[in-house]
Amino acid sequence: MRDTSPKVDKLSSLGYVVKVQHVIDFLVLAELQSGRRFGKELDQVITKTLKGVGVNDSYLSQRLKKLAEKGHAHSYWDSDNRYYRYYEITESGIEYFKQLQRDLPERVALAQRVYQAFDSTLKKFE
Repeated sequence: MRDTSPKVDKLSSLGYVVKVQHVIDFLVLAELQSGRRFGKELDQVITKTLKGVGVNDSYLSQRLKKLAEKGHAHSYWDSDNRYYRYYEITESGIEYFKQLQRDLPERVALAQRVYQAFDSTLKKFE
């Protein structure tokens, strides 16, 4: 049987749409521009910003560690209490944040189109 459906060129891949790590990095770096924060504060900001959708604690810790390793944030323990690990944005982090500000709007628009198309497909099977 021959496929007679119209040919559609692939414009992008789903993996390109919006990566969770970019969303987390953006939200963390945006918050750090207001001053130092500890990990739990960053978790709460993400959950509030995303209206109740949060991030797995270990994934957030991994992203914070990666931001520090790449020089986008500086991390350190509170001298009096090793429970609080603080993070501050660096110059490199400000540049990375600006890059995300440039790149993410296009990706978010693409994600919205993809999810709307997928929602239409889901509704066909209701």
